[in-house]
Amino acid sequence: MLNPSFCRRSLLVGSALAFCLSLPLQAMTLEQALSLAEQQAPSLQAWRLNELAVRSEAQAAGQLPDPKLALGLQNVPIEGDRRGRLNADGMTMQMIGLMQEVPNSARRQAQRELAGAAVERVQAEYEVERLNVRLEVAEAWLRLHALQRQLALFDEFYAQNDVLAASIAARLAGGLGPLAVQPLAALERARLDQRRDLLLSEQEVWRAQLRRWLGAQAPAQTLGNWPQWPLDLNGYRARLALQPELAQYRPLAREREAAVRLAEADRRPDWGWELAYQRRGMGLDDMFSVQVSVGLPLFSGRRQQPRIAAREAELAALDRERDSARLRLENELEVELSQYRRLELAQVRSTQQMLPLAEQRAELALADYRGGRAELDSLIEARRELIETRLQHVELEAARAISHTRLHLTWGER
Repeated sequence: MLNPSFCRRSLLVGSALAFCLSLPLQAMTLEQALSLAEQQAPSLQAWRLNELAVRSEAQAAGQLPDPKLALGLQNVPIEGDRRGRLNADGMTMQMIGLMQEVPNSARRQAQRELAGAAVERVQAEYEVERLNVRLEVAEAWLRLHALQRQLALFDEFYAQNDVLAASIAARLAGGLGPLAVQPLAALERARLDQRRDLLLSEQEVWRAQLRRWLGAQAPAQTLGNWPQWPLDLNGYRARLALQPELAQYRPLAREREAAVRLAEADRRPDWGWELAYQRRGMGLDDMFSVQVSVGLPLFSGRRQQPRIAAREAELAALDRERDSARLRLENELEVELSQYRRLELAQVRSTQQMLPLAEQRAELALADYRGGRAELDSLIEARRELIETRLQHVELEAARAISHTRLHLTWGER
């Protein structure tokens, strides 16, 4: 028998855990954001419902049409003493029948193939939308991550501004320099405030972008570092055919090939059958009828053949569209690879040259100003250049990470 107090504690713990899981995450890694987007993105939910609809539709493809029930009166008198009477003439019959149309087997097979290709097409289109969502979410997360790293630098920028203000005050107290330099540190701090406000505004923009895909569970902060995707510059070209936008042409081609076969099936005759029971009056025997009908696809040159030619032209056009898409994607891949190499070199140059040199210049400018060997303008200019260099370094890191992520998600993740 379970302990009642244990049950109550378990219930409380379970309720607390459920409540915590229902709360939006305040910080999230890129992998968590991508995984959540696949569950929460409205467009992906819509595509999953589309797939369900197409699958349900495919179950009916190639089935025989519903049979028809026929009820009727035959040879009812409309003149003379027997008009309107159903049992006064030997030719009058009350009829009930059953009719069934039977499309030819080629037509039904083509319908099944068309429905199966439609399911594959929707699945391929879902993969295209999934890729687009993942790219959008990844860029939003990386932009937000970069902005957080930039904003984190401002504590140091403000501290250095305080050092600048103290240096100005010390020189003025010693009777060195014009009084006009006194507000310069405050002016530089105001400029820092403006730059920080701009970054905060951009941060809200990218948070809103994440909410578009993740809803209420979108994070306010990012967690972790820049992604370390595997990089396979040569393998991307080999896997180009697996890229979702290009891969969707395979089910599209199967769908249009099935459409051609469906049009060709119009040249084959459909048929149907009918059973009828006729009840007669005046003590006459009842009757039973059997009827078979066969379509006559005559004059196919004016009816069926133009439709076949239209479907074949659509299939040929799809081949040209696929070739155009392949060439465009090859070009996009080469551009992205070139962009990544440029950003990689720029980041290395920023790390090894521009950042150290900007820091060295700012330190030397401060020493020169304190020693009375330089004016305040040169120190402020050096400080501004260092601030811009550090902020631009983070932007370079973000641009390289975005390019790396696009390469991995678009051409590498298969």
